[in-house]
Amino acid sequence: MTRQFMLRMCWTVLVIGLVNGLSADDAKLAPGVRGLATRAPAGMKIDGDLSEFRHAFATPVEYFQSDLKNRAAQFLYMWDDTAFYAGLRTLDMKQVNQAPDDRLWEGDAVEWYFDTRRGEHFRAIDWGRGAVHCYWTGFKNDQLQPRFCLRPNYLDAIPKTGVEVAARKTETGAEVEFKLPWVNFPNFKAAVNEVIALDAELCYSDGGPRLYRSFVYGSPLCVQQPASQGKIQLVEKLERSHWKQCGAVLMPIRCDTAWGQPTKAQASGWIALPVNHADQVGKIQFRVTDLDGSLLGEFPTGPPEVFEKSGNFARAVARWPIDIAPPGAHHVTAVVYDKSGAELTRIAPRLVSVNWTQGY
Repeated sequence: MTRQFMLRMCWTVLVIGLVNGLSADDAKLAPGVRGLATRAPAGMKIDGDLSEFRHAFATPVEYFQSDLKNRAAQFLYMWDDTAFYAGLRTLDMKQVNQAPDDRLWEGDAVEWYFDTRRGEHFRAIDWGRGAVHCYWTGFKNDQLQPRFCLRPNYLDAIPKTGVEVAARKTETGAEVEFKLPWVNFPNFKAAVNEVIALDAELCYSDGGPRLYRSFVYGSPLCVQQPASQGKIQLVEKLERSHWKQCGAVLMPIRCDTAWGQPTKAQASGWIALPVNHADQVGKIQFRVTDLDGSLLGEFPTGPPEVFEKSGNFARAVARWPIDIAPPGAHHVTAVVYDKSGAELTRIAPRLVSVNWTQGY
């Protein structure tokens, strides 16, 4: 083996190491980031068909309701150099928005919170230029008629340049697309690893006035202040290293005790399975600990429950005796592993109000 060949080999190893190092750095998330927007495919069309979002970062909502066919939904998030794109897929048998064009939140709609400001104004306590509170829906009354409006008293927040909404009905609900061009935020330049803030709130009406609302990242505090929004990083795609920080919105959990049981009392831990990335998940265990952190037991989830095949609506559940975990005297953590058995993320229950009434 010649000295020249050895030098070439050393340089090759060094270059590969540098490339791998750069890739690893690119996959890192900024401190405090809780969610992502992944790169949109070329030629995005706003037509109400969410097939272009099939690889997008997505957040399930209301997967633990007793009325899943009218509550469960998914938000999906993408971006490119032109715009931010959001998708909404709902299970909803009563699709109605009877509100006037300037009060869309009063029916089935999305209440959308978005902050692109930089420096000390980012996620400030007050609203201002570069942050927008707006609403979009796919309906007028019970007919498809996509609409968009800004929050009253903040109608000058953005010029609404190029904003698009499109929708289509499905057999089980609806799909709605929303395009928010960056030109409406002249002080922000979209690029990989830039961090913005948002919250996605789903408003439910069940055929009449709004009667329920659910938040992905925050709570009703988002209405008052952008500081309640979640930090979102613009990335090329969801990487394995992102799961640790984003698990709580990728796979939210809910713990409760069923009111009717055929066996001796058990608690249940439900977990939403990720919309577009369930194939990366292996074993899921609910870890129950006492208030000092000592392990009381680990309980694996059973087979996935697909409650709507179209759109990949699926969840899983684990159960344990309530005698080992009395209310108020234990903690629960869902631990998610990949197919090789390596840990992906840990998730705790959300202790935050999501409707009009405080409590959880």
